[in-house]
Formats: sequence, C-alpha cells, structure tokens
Amino acid sequence: MNLEEFAKYIVDYCSDNKINKLYICGNGGSGKTTLSYSIEKEASKYGDVNIISTDDFIVDTELRKNATNKWINNSQEYSYRYTSSNKESYFIKNIDEILYNIDHGINCYYFPKHYEEENNIKQLHSNYYLTIIEGVGTAFLNRSNSLSIFLKCSEETEKERRIKRTNELNRNSIELYDELRTKQFEHNVLTHIDEFNMIVNTDNNIFEIVK
Repeated sequence: MNLEEFAKYIVDYCSDNKINKLYICGNGGSGKTTLSYSIEKEASKYGDVNIISTDDFIVDTELRKNATNKWINNSQEYSYRYTSSNKESYFIKNIDEILYNIDHGINCYYFPKHYEEENNIKQLHSNYYLTIIEGVGTAFLNRSNSLSIFLKCSEETEKERRIKRTNELNRNSIELYDELRTKQFEHNVLTHIDEFNMIVNTDNNIFEIVK
C-alpha cells in the first residue's frame, strides 16, 4: 500500500473496531510524522483529530548533553548521551496526565516544544474522533485500549531520510545516523516492538504489514 492507501486502511480499522486512540512508533526516518498527518487528513472526513508528538515532551537538550547513559548488551558495555531512545529523556508523567484527561472527558492544553507564543498553544479535545500519539517515546507509554503501530525501515533508508530531513530543516548534524545512537535505540526501544499490534515496513515508500 502507498501512504494514502495505508492511512485509509488504518482509519477504517479504527472505525470498524471503535478505536479512538492510535500510537505510532518507529526508528528514525521510518515515516512516523508523515503517516500521522496522512491519517489525520483521512480521519478528518469523519471528525476532528488530536495529534500529540512525544518529541514535545523531551527534556531540554542541554540537560541531556550533560548526562551519560550506560547499558549492557550481549555482555558488552556501551556509553552514549541521552537521546529520544531513553525513557528518562521524556516527561512521561505529563503525557500520561494529558491522555488521562482525554480518556475521562476533560479538554486540556499544552505548549509544543520550541513554541512559547500564546497562539501556538495546542488544545486537545476529549470528544474528538481520533487521538494520534506519535514518536519514539510511545514505546514507553501504556498503549492499552488502542491501536499501536511500529514502523520499520532499513539502515540505508534511515540514513537517506535523515540526511534529507537534516538538510531541509537546517538541523544540527547530530541528527544524522550514527552507530551508538542505533544501538541505544535497539536496546531501549526495539525490545518493545512485539508489544505493538501492528509492525509495518516502510522501505521504498510502501507500507507493508509484516505482523
């Protein structure tokens, strides 16, 4: 399926199964944000949609740069900075409180990361047709009573998409692929993959359901 076809498939699946909450996780460059907005566009034919990015709840970069994460994998010890692949890098409690409010009929607000102007505040509505929570951080959330999707792409695809995104958004080159960042993702996030309802390969811009 292409992007539009897959987005329609997911919206139809949620509708048929009376699901109003959707989690999208995956490695860098796998298409999490792109899919989220495509699903929003498709779902908006039936009602309004909330989108929550877990990236908006990441701890300040300067604080994370001054801390070192250590882990052991296959008897080998690794050390690297805290990235989005660490549960400790998120204000998880804030996300939990927002989702609790939505589940219990309470509208709420939050400021997206990097935005401080009043007109950029995000309002979330408990009665909206669908709430999408996207980002690596979804691996560390309670995803019960929902549909959860894990997107995967090859190392080559991830590198290609990271380079393109970094150049387009004029981001720091630290966003580019590196081996230790990948090993940290594999240790902290990829170990949760089987907890997701659906696993999808996104190479060649094709969405192939593998689970």
